Amino acid sequence: MHEIDAHSIQILEFPKVRDIIAGLTLSPYGKERVLGLRPLFDRESIERLLRESAQMRDIIRFEEAMPLERIDDISEAVGKARVEGVHLDPKDLLKIKDVLSMIASLSGYGKIEERQEKFPDIVEILKRLRPQREIVHAIDKAIENSGDISDRASSALGHIRRDMGDVGARIKQQLNKILSAKQKHAGWQDDVITIREGRFVIPVLSSEFKNTEGIVHDKSQSGATLFVEPSTVIEANNKLRTLQQDERLEIDRILRELTAMVGGAADIIMSDLQTVGSLDAAHARAGFALKIDGEKPNISSDCKLDLIDARHPLLLYAMQSAKDVVPLSLQLDRDNQAILITGPNTGGKTVALKTIGLLTLMAMAGIEIPADHKSTIGIYRKVYADIGDEQSLELSLSTFSSHIRNIIAAVQDADEQSLVLFDEIGAGTDPKEGAALAEIIIITLLERSCNLIATTHYSQLKTLPLEYPGLVNASLEFDRKNLQPTFRLLTGLPGASYAIDIALRLGLPDDMADRAAVILGQEEKSLDSLIEKLDSDLKNLHNGRKELEERLNRAQMLEEFYKSRQEKLETREKELIEEFAAKYEDQLRQARKEMNQAIKEIRESQAASAKIKEAHNQLENQAGQIGDIRSSLKGKNKDDGGALTKGDVVWINKFNTEAEVVEMVSDKKVRVAVGKAFMVVDTIDLKRLDNKNKTKTPQSKSFTGVRASAAEGDFNPEIMLRGFTVEEALEKLDKFLDDAVLAGLGQVYIVHGKGTGTLRKRLSEYLKKHKAVSSIRIGDWNEGGTGVTIARLKI
Repeated sequence: MHEIDAHSIQILEFPKVRDIIAGLTLSPYGKERVLGLRPLFDRESIERLLRESAQMRDIIRFEEAMPLERIDDISEAVGKARVEGVHLDPKDLLKIKDVLSMIASLSGYGKIEERQEKFPDIVEILKRLRPQREIVHAIDKAIENSGDISDRASSALGHIRRDMGDVGARIKQQLNKILSAKQKHAGWQDDVITIREGRFVIPVLSSEFKNTEGIVHDKSQSGATLFVEPSTVIEANNKLRTLQQDERLEIDRILRELTAMVGGAADIIMSDLQTVGSLDAAHARAGFALKIDGEKPNISSDCKLDLIDARHPLLLYAMQSAKDVVPLSLQLDRDNQAILITGPNTGGKTVALKTIGLLTLMAMAGIEIPADHKSTIGIYRKVYADIGDEQSLELSLSTFSSHIRNIIAAVQDADEQSLVLFDEIGAGTDPKEGAALAEIIIITLLERSCNLIATTHYSQLKTLPLEYPGLVNASLEFDRKNLQPTFRLLTGLPGASYAIDIALRLGLPDDMADRAAVILGQEEKSLDSLIEKLDSDLKNLHNGRKELEERLNRAQMLEEFYKSRQEKLETREKELIEEFAAKYEDQLRQARKEMNQAIKEIRESQAASAKIKEAHNQLENQAGQIGDIRSSLKGKNKDDGGALTKGDVVWINKFNTEAEVVEMVSDKKVRVAVGKAFMVVDTIDLKRLDNKNKTKTPQSKSFTGVRASAAEGDFNPEIMLRGFTVEEALEKLDKFLDDAVLAGLGQVYIVHGKGTGTLRKRLSEYLKKHKAVSSIRIGDWNEGGTGVTIARLKI
């Protein structure tokens, strides 16, 4: 069985992530599950855990809260209930009842059909629950919340307690008579009936007591007062004691019966507790994902990494804001086998290494990661990390010795299924020897076909990618103007150290800096200058590419949206034509029937044959029109705008106005001018006007009027916000909701895309607070899924 190197797991801080998630659990069973999380090597198991977390995330954000509650550990009590003849304490039974009640609620939560479709993996867990409602009912009936046994626990107990009450009342009544008849003395306190040894007694002064009056059960500390059971109530007290014994026996029987019920279902209960642990662990993982903006990455069976906008989860958790943590993106696969990161100190190289390693371990453990959902994590059988100062005083090892021990272990075991992360490889010794050692280590690991990411300050290593195509240079961006790191990872370009520049900024005298530059050598300075120029060029290319990608994504999204709208409109058009044809056909059938009757009457009255023939021709013309309508449904839809050209005057049917064609947008869409305003409309809504049919557009018609007409009957219930910033999207959404309310819509669709989920989160928060919105939900699979939020409006 494979296990990731324990030292690497520790140095990459995976246990810290695990401990944070464990702190979000609500049960000891969930906590145990979380603390047992470790990187897995089975793709199906990893993806199942990630799906559970992603679905639970959506449940937390959009659904009614799952009835998970903080519960105690009842495993020991359930195990004790298996032992025959033993009964559990009432408080233990109450704890069991609380847990079983929660299990019953969870079972009911998963039976809602809508949830079964949206959250199949979570519902699959819920289906494993086998609620013991009979036990819950029995305990609830028998035991009060205080832990006392209820009179309703059994009819026998109820009868016994009623008898006890009657006997106790008679005893108190008799004792009160005795106390009332006694002569009171100065200094004597109130007469109080008390209980000693389970029997009712009254206080009697020692000086006045006579042996014939009753039995002494106790006396005061001073000895002046005796607590006596009068002879007249001894028999009643005996009866009461017998009833008390009967009560204890009945309670004992009830507790044994309840315990036996728990013991009989112990296996089912223990299994359900494990299922609750799975749900609780998924809930905690989802809660952590929400705090770090986590997403479900793609899992690959191949050893590869494709991280997009990845951030360190512990930094995100501590800062509570993604904008304060700079993202990184990189690719590792068989072609880009290794990455060598160079650059100045404090540039973020170590954080980058830890981010890459930790996100790999998290994804393999089924924990969502703070990266774009398009990111891919491969399954690595071995992960080796040597990061930071690992000087060991206990083993008398220097920093260099500690590094070398870790490096040797990785080099000996690494293969094509390994991920190796080395920080400042070869550091801690003579620079020339360290650089040579680092070079041979990198070459050896390349030959072993493993994936490698290493950081270094050695300039000699920057030329290695020229000799080994599988090795890629990378650097952490540095703001030369302000002499500050930006913490952005740039692949394909080595980094400069900027040591002299940084020293100057920190106060190094100019003459010392100049002398250092001379010692550095002209050749090294030229290399740094070249790197700086390449860095600038690469940044410009990157920005241009990013802008083009954003435009392409927005265009593709719009194309999909309008294609979907077009298909819906074409389908509706066919339905309307079919309805119209069917209605027309019914009218024609009725008219034919009436006409035949009229012809019969005309013939009987010897009317002219020409009149009869004319009536028949009218009917045939109407039938032909219906045939034309039906035939149009079978072929390609044709419209008056099919051959439109620039300058044509058209009539827009849906807006009841005249317009002029400006340009053809596509085969089915055209841009027209209405007065001084422009709009894009479907050609199917246009009718070309001949010169003789042209009419002067009324002055009262304006673009505002058209928009008003559309708002009254044709308001689009969908708004496209993908690609906008949060501020832009909120501004457009606010106006859109106002228009939707004015149009009388009951439901609208907000298309924001899936992305990182940040836009969807902010829009959801805004919608929940909007006074016109009654509820929101994510789209179903056929409505756009998590890329669409559907809001129901108050009407």
